[in-house]
Amino acid sequence: MYTALSQVYDLFGENDEKSRADWYCKFLPHGGDGADLGCGTGTLTLELYRRGCKVYGIDSSAGMLAAAKERAAKAGADIKFVLGDARKMPFAHELDFVIAACDVFNYISKPAAAFAQVHAALKKGGVFAFDISSEYKLKNVLAGNTFSETKDDVTYVWRNFMRGNRLNIDFTVFSPQGASYIKTCETQVQYAHAESEILDLLAAAGFGEIKSYEFGKTCKPKEKTQRIAFTAKK
Repeated sequence: MYTALSQVYDLFGENDEKSRADWYCKFLPHGGDGADLGCGTGTLTLELYRRGCKVYGIDSSAGMLAAAKERAAKAGADIKFVLGDARKMPFAHELDFVIAACDVFNYISKPAAAFAQVHAALKKGGVFAFDISSEYKLKNVLAGNTFSETKDDVTYVWRNFMRGNRLNIDFTVFSPQGASYIKTCETQVQYAHAESEILDLLAAAGFGEIKSYEFGKTCKPKEKTQRIAFTAKK
């Protein structure tokens, strides 16, 4: 996953890592020791580091981690990046926090085991915070639709097909090479999780003080909220 896309991911990203870091830091212990699960190209990891967090990044894509390491090196940031699966996390010691931003748990059909691993990795009182695309977004905004965008002569086409709670995503990227273009394709799958499902799974994993928010705000999610954030404590 994120093989062909790793080279153009930041080009088409939302570029909201600063505001995202500001929002997450409202819930994280200042100067805490933690992990950014599914860190991607490390944009959020670096922003958390700049805000005083001792954080390392974990991702299952070697291409995304290569970009993350390059970004951190250019910034002079001492951040460790680890190749790992969110369902089998390489936590070496107890942590003050774990975050998983921007759809990490949409890529996992049954996140119960991952939640249990995060719980085991946290210190008592440690914080778990993450955000997902809502069930409403996957089924009513993305499903059945095609999106396309061009930046710096690179074009991507993004097609979505819903089957039950499973969103099949087909990406096609056209990148310039000399006088012609290279076409690369990638298929991904995301899963729709109801807010109530996630809340129940967090409780079953042993978490307390479980809360859900409309991402970026402090209000409860609404029926048509497209991004939902969750926070919980061990």
